[in-house]
Amino acid sequence: MANTSFEHHGHQVEIKAWQAENRWAWSFQIDDRMPVENVQTGARSEDQALAEARHEAIAAIKALHEEP
Repeated sequence: MANTSFEHHGHQVEIKAWQAENRWAWSFQIDDRMPVENVQTGARSEDQALAEARHEAIAAIKALHEEP
């Protein structure tokens, strides 16, 4: 399982990727919020799963900043 973290617009993000049967799954957690997990990805590699998780985490942070 790969595990990495980064900061984006003041939020701490942790992303993980792991192999689930014949595909890769991923999750991300922003700050102390509930983690988001996707086990139905089309990712075919660990790097692709991590990239998907990072992309989705950044989109979630953008949505947080757009909330009233």
